[in-house]
Amino acid sequence: MSLEGARNRSGGNAGLMLLGLGLYTVMMAYLLRIPCRVPDWNMAQQVPELCATVIGTGDLSVRSSDVAGGFFTGGPTGDQPVLVGMITTIIGWFASNLTSLLGLDVGQGFYLDLSLILLALVWLAIVGVVSSLSGNRRSDALVMALAPVIVLVGFQSWDLWAVLFMMLALLGYVRGNPALAGIMVGFGASVAFFPVVVLLAILIMAARHRFLKDILSAFIWAVVAWALINGTYMVTAWDRWRVQFGDMVRSDTEQPSLWNVWSSTVEPRTGVSLGTGADGQYVLLSMILALVFVLLIALLSKREPSAVQITFLLLALYILLAKEYSLTYVVWLVPLVILCRRNWIEFGLWQVVEVLYWATVVLPASAWPTLPWVEEFGWSAQDILAVVRYVFLIYLVVAVVVDMFRGRKAAALGASAVQ
Repeated sequence: MSLEGARNRSGGNAGLMLLGLGLYTVMMAYLLRIPCRVPDWNMAQQVPELCATVIGTGDLSVRSSDVAGGFFTGGPTGDQPVLVGMITTIIGWFASNLTSLLGLDVGQGFYLDLSLILLALVWLAIVGVVSSLSGNRRSDALVMALAPVIVLVGFQSWDLWAVLFMMLALLGYVRGNPALAGIMVGFGASVAFFPVVVLLAILIMAARHRFLKDILSAFIWAVVAWALINGTYMVTAWDRWRVQFGDMVRSDTEQPSLWNVWSSTVEPRTGVSLGTGADGQYVLLSMILALVFVLLIALLSKREPSAVQITFLLLALYILLAKEYSLTYVVWLVPLVILCRRNWIEFGLWQVVEVLYWATVVLPASAWPTLPWVEEFGWSAQDILAVVRYVFLIYLVVAVVVDMFRGRKAAALGASAVQ
């Protein structure tokens, strides 16, 4: 067999492994929540956090005459992100027509299954994009494909769509196509707001090169793509769109944040107050300083950093300083962490911490062992893990900053070679 044939066969085997591991993760997520779909078990009342989901809520059945309205105005339920509403409207139309053609009695579970199948395909696409960005180290994508956090919370919301568009935007920019990156950011920002950090990363890269053409191209195309998706909704139902946009941007999950973790664990013993998650006066200022910090790191590093590294720093610092640290935010970071650090043990330990924290959120407090030496400080197991997960994320930020100063990882991601 020729060398080229051997490489092609090896690439094909790696692709099949990626597909298999990605499907394994999808199947585990599905099996984990089968009890939630058994009415007699009442799992939604016993462990509400396990069964909580925004996927398939409401009545997704639509008539053909309703497709245009739902397609442009938040889906059949009218309360979904605009791009998601377009997708679920098509799902509802397909399911309704299937019902009429085959004479089947399709229930809500069928719509939920179709939505989850699409999310499963989105996850497989994310794995494929990470494999493309990882260059010769396809094994990084193999490790990421098994991320436990994706099993636990990845399929409870629509955020995987936004993660996919964020990664496609980075792939487009790394491949030298800022216009494509902008379009993907526009799509992603129609699902969740965080893909906009890619535009900030492109801006920082443009500042390093003193060349603004890339950011202008990316920004213009992002605005065009976003306007095409949101424009009809804004014109025909401005009040509803404004509520949807506010919900997408506003942090309102009541998850622990750096500010309330500090107030519950450190402030009682030191008397130093940073404010609460609701009225912390330092949140906006700290985020501005974080943006300036990333800009300085990118400008001062000797070798050209990767747009992936900059995106990770921006997103991680936003999460650190935001009013919450939702488990869904971990889903945002999974592909960026594996690409920036490429350390399987480190990635595994990070996932273990997040899984343990998830367990404290899902399981009742009585399920956790009593630790007298901890209770003396008034802390619970969830408080300890909340601190540990913040410490771990801070460590990842510091490690990536050190990598950027040393010029490590960027060449491996291929950013320097093509930009």
